[in-house]
Amino acid sequence: MEVKINKEKTIIAAMFNSIAANYDKLNHILSLGIDKYWRSVLIKEVLKDKPYTALDIACGTGDITIALMKRGVKATGLDIADKMLERAITKSKKSMKSLRHKSGKQYFLPEYICASAHQLPFDKEVFDLVTIGFGIRNFEHRGESLLEMQRVLKPGGRLAILEFATPRNYLWRNIYNIYFLKILPYIGKIISGDNNAYSYLPSSVGTFPQYKEFSRELEHFGYVNIEMKILTGGVSVLYTAKKMKSD
Repeated sequence: MEVKINKEKTIIAAMFNSIAANYDKLNHILSLGIDKYWRSVLIKEVLKDKPYTALDIACGTGDITIALMKRGVKATGLDIADKMLERAITKSKKSMKSLRHKSGKQYFLPEYICASAHQLPFDKEVFDLVTIGFGIRNFEHRGESLLEMQRVLKPGGRLAILEFATPRNYLWRNIYNIYFLKILPYIGKIISGDNNAYSYLPSSVGTFPQYKEFSRELEHFGYVNIEMKILTGGVSVLYTAKKMKSD
């Protein structure tokens, strides 16, 4: 039976606003700290292209945005949850203060914008890179959003998406399901005080296209050079793709 979940913007924004204060702590606890590794894989991969400008969509509290900033990228963070953005701004200023003591590289304090991915408030072809860390499964209008990302990317620009998946190995999948479906929502509820957010997480992962299915979706919306890197036995996947270069 198909599971239906409500991804209406106001509902998703309210849910993430409700857990903003504990979001970073919960990410690290519930992933056993592995979320930091997953993001580092994304950063290492996208820096190969030496991007100058980047848009981090569904940026949350700014972990990827700030990681790009620390490497000299002019990054913009975008999210629909204003409370998450408030924390991202605070974290960015703190990191920038630390970076000012270093020399030899120019750093840009990120700009943060509260907006939806399917209606990006930017001109076309302005970013070398677009990233999304564990957010695209929440998009109400995923197809329109993928087209919008392509619009704001420069020709040859890179799209990099980190998203949860379900392990394909039978034993590992069973262990994962016990933790992800039973233990994680319980711990998340206790720490965050939110009854729904960490029950929503497994449901949103289960209804999102995974592995080759999502790669085919990227191809359908015009992306090329699509690659997939499976992380931690399939708990997370890094999808990368490029906007086709102009003739």
